[in-house]
Amino acid sequence: MSRNVLTKGEAAARWAEISDVHYAVELDLTVGDAKFATSTVARFQACSGDAFIFLDFAGEVESVECNGRALGPDAHDGTRVRLDVRPGENTVRVVGSASYSRTGEGLHRFRDPLDGQVYVHTKFEPFAAHTVYACFDQPDLKATVDLTVTADTHWVVVANTDHEEPPSPAGEERSTWRFGRTPPLPPYLVAFAAGPFRRLRSSHSGVPLALYARNSLFEELAGEAPELFDVISRGLDHYSELFDLPYPFTKYDHVFAPEYAFGGMEHPGCVTLNEGLLFRHRVTEDARRRRADVLLHEMAHMWFGDYVTMRWWDDLWLNEAFAPMMAVEAETTRYGEGWTAFAHHALPVARHADQLPTSHAIRVETANTDAARSNLGPIVYLRGAAVLHDLAERLGWESFVAGVRTYLRTHAWGNAGLDDFVAALRQVSNEDVDRWVDEWLLRRGVNTVEVVRHAGGDRVVQCADPDVPPRHLNLRIAAFDDHDAKLVLRQRTHVSLSPRRREGELAVFDASPDLLVPNDDAVSHVKVRLDPRSRRTALCSLSALDDRRARAVVWGALWDDVLDARLPARTYAAAVLTHGVLESDVGVLQVLLERAVRAVQVYGDPFSSCRMLEILARHVREQLDGAAAGTDHQLVLARILAGVLQADGHALLSDIVCGRSPWAGLEVNRDLRWRGLLRLASTGGDIDGLLRVAMEADPGDIGRRNALMVEAARPTRAAKEEAWTRLFSDGFSLAERKAIMAGLRQPAQEALLTPYADRYLRALQSMAGTAAPEFVLAFARALYPHFTNDEQSVLAGTDDLLDTKLLSANVLKAVREERTELLIMQAARACDAAHRTG
Repeated sequence: MSRNVLTKGEAAARWAEISDVHYAVELDLTVGDAKFATSTVARFQACSGDAFIFLDFAGEVESVECNGRALGPDAHDGTRVRLDVRPGENTVRVVGSASYSRTGEGLHRFRDPLDGQVYVHTKFEPFAAHTVYACFDQPDLKATVDLTVTADTHWVVVANTDHEEPPSPAGEERSTWRFGRTPPLPPYLVAFAAGPFRRLRSSHSGVPLALYARNSLFEELAGEAPELFDVISRGLDHYSELFDLPYPFTKYDHVFAPEYAFGGMEHPGCVTLNEGLLFRHRVTEDARRRRADVLLHEMAHMWFGDYVTMRWWDDLWLNEAFAPMMAVEAETTRYGEGWTAFAHHALPVARHADQLPTSHAIRVETANTDAARSNLGPIVYLRGAAVLHDLAERLGWESFVAGVRTYLRTHAWGNAGLDDFVAALRQVSNEDVDRWVDEWLLRRGVNTVEVVRHAGGDRVVQCADPDVPPRHLNLRIAAFDDHDAKLVLRQRTHVSLSPRRREGELAVFDASPDLLVPNDDAVSHVKVRLDPRSRRTALCSLSALDDRRARAVVWGALWDDVLDARLPARTYAAAVLTHGVLESDVGVLQVLLERAVRAVQVYGDPFSSCRMLEILARHVREQLDGAAAGTDHQLVLARILAGVLQADGHALLSDIVCGRSPWAGLEVNRDLRWRGLLRLASTGGDIDGLLRVAMEADPGDIGRRNALMVEAARPTRAAKEEAWTRLFSDGFSLAERKAIMAGLRQPAQEALLTPYADRYLRALQSMAGTAAPEFVLAFARALYPHFTNDEQSVLAGTDDLLDTKLLSANVLKAVREERTELLIMQAARACDAAHRTG
């Protein structure tokens, strides 16, 4: 059997030979619980007929016909169907069967434990369409598709286009759904979902809209639908005006898919979403803002990615950098300006990824589809969005949008790449776009800037880094003075730095200010290192700074310092408890408190963690006691408290699990119950009866996954062994296995987890090339032995594993990153321990 991967060279050769592709795909979902029947008729033009041409198909082949001639069994090697094509028009028919997935890729099958109903959905990016139907599975061979699906008669099937009305009978218990021909789509964007879904309809400006969810979540769907339709409608208006191009598809449906492995996927006309976005309980305004970001992100893809598609995965950034940038910039919903939140939540993650040994350019040569998988991460998504934001500032927003419109018009329904985008920008701007591309898209790493104070004047410096060449930077620097317990803006100034001029004078300041914040508007994608005086001022008075964006930059700089072992974890946590708790934006409050907890549990001195958690719990409880009843602040504080209480808080945790709240106005919902139970379990509390209480309150699959996590979190050998055994047992989906892994690895359980370090390394070797790649990747990330009493053995064993060359590219990347994270933890813990008192 050939390896299930497609190289860039193979794709280019196939593109040069093949054109005008059309698929007629017929699927029968009624043949069994494990497999489905699949048939594809592919029609296409071939140039010469001499090239080696194959269809991708990873199922079982029953028959292959090429231009009316049956091909023998040797035509299919397990993942490819070799064809004998002729110049001009060709017709190929592949009939066979394929397996359902439980990993979230391909055609995922789920049974709802509440009512026994079955639901399926597709997710093909980057290279899984051929696990469902035979196709040329590459983005630059777009094709029109006629899809036919036979399913149980009580099922609903939703796809990229509208279906015929009504579905035609295919027997007593089967119906056949025939869908209209799609516009040209790459195989990874062909999509459908099927099952006894419930539907709510609307429309906006002539575009039919629909929301789908499984029957057991219909009440939640109905409750959330007004807001969902409002965000979708506002987004369609915004993007249609921004791009000067109406929504290009015939309908716009959203399917909340069970056990969805991602936030969402931009299938045109059939967007799939994680059910976590269909809120089952009260959430904060920030959670709703983040959901709106996801909706607007996927909607931006309707133009960037669907209407105009990258040629190959080198230009994934043309999809995945634009979508978050456009979503944040939209400002079309009630949540308003979004870049400050992005600076808090996303930019620290992007900077951290850029400093790992696996850091890469935003636009990177991608050798094959395995490499494409490994590039799906924060550098392309988050750093990409950041540098595009910077580009828009350099060009001016109107010029940037004009270039985007030119790009979309020029390549409508086709494929494009970096050169095409640059050509569109050159038509509207005199900015040196080529230099920007070279510095920001084609180079890895993040530059660090800091202020150096001298008696003769202050200077902003682009720090030397042997691994990251200096770039051209346009920085805004803000100066603040401490006056009457307020940090008052004195002045802002702009400084341009370059590879030749890496320092710039701040001569406008007569006397050195108390706080200097480089990049205070968070426009340049740089790492800010506060000078000692500015850091002292921030730690003492950050809540006295009124500028929300500048505060985001300072908080990000302090967090970077923790990861760089320049600031003790306890100092960061203390700053959050002093200043972070005064943040009015509940999303900012939440992310700062979560980082404070992580600072203590992961990056803090283990010998001080119990005492620091006690301090955290005490301060958070004081804030909670004073929080207004029924507010988002009260809810966030309660969630954080439930995650840090220790043995002396077991009674309170038990009350929370039972639905009892000591705080007026606080509803103890299912989410808060599970948070309390997880903490109770991981700290050794008695959970046997309480687990049953929580399950009775949340009896479905989400409750089951939470229960698996809670059981794995218990600090006993038996619990850990049971969790480990479950990971390698049949009967668990990837979503369930992820829950088990999340529970198994807990801070402060080093003695129990140390024996699993060697087992982790041996398991990765044994699974190489044999286990489902999605599980292997999740396992590599989730269970790397960060919490161990023998760190040096873990590092040495990791190095031996990496030397074996057994791991796939994306698993290799994950292990290298987790190894680096362990080194970061070691350095940060040493920094924190050096500041231990008493």
